[in-house]
Amino acid sequence: MVMTERRRADNALLREKIDHIQQTSQQLKDLVDQVQGQAVAWAREGKVVDLPNAELAQVLTVAFAQQGQAMTHIQQHIKGVAVREVAAAAALISDEELAALLK
Repeated sequence: MVMTERRRADNALLREKIDHIQQTSQQLKDLVDQVQGQAVAWAREGKVVDLPNAELAQVLTVAFAQQGQAMTHIQQHIKGVAVREVAAAAALISDEELAALLK
């Protein structure tokens, strides 16, 4: 049997972008699960009595930062903003200043 490609070749770039957004979205979901799991674990251990909890937030700071990055990444792909390396610029300006410049 002959296999034929049913997808249009001119949509390959769009498919690739959608796949990338879906992967980033899954990463974001995994990070949310991680935060929820850590909060539940700490509650069960008696480390957290009520929320908000600054100590728990400090432990989850990395996950929160990764969530922010994932959301920004998805937003950039949807809006069409080219993803750029801004490591050098990040040391010079704050996130708020960078966001204002990119508007």
